[in-house]
Amino acid sequence: MNLKDLNELINVRNYIANSANNPYIDKATINTMNGMLILVDKKILGLLQSENFKEFIGYKDVRQAIEEVAKMTNIKSGLKTQ
Repeated sequence: MNLKDLNELINVRNYIANSANNPYIDKATINTMNGMLILVDKKILGLLQSENFKEFIGYKDVRQAIEEVAKMTNIKSGLKTQ
């Protein structure tokens, strides 16, 4: 998994999204960029959902991670019962 490429793609996505409200860019270009935004989002989501990325982040342990977070953020579990 090449995180540099993913990061650069996210930066491009942010630029496209931020440029949508730029009054100096003509409407035809904005329309093209809106289409690009959809495609870039699709590409980013595809990379994030790939088996390669899931393996990179250790997704197989996601259930355990969710349970650990739930235990840490459960306010009731920290209260003493009387």
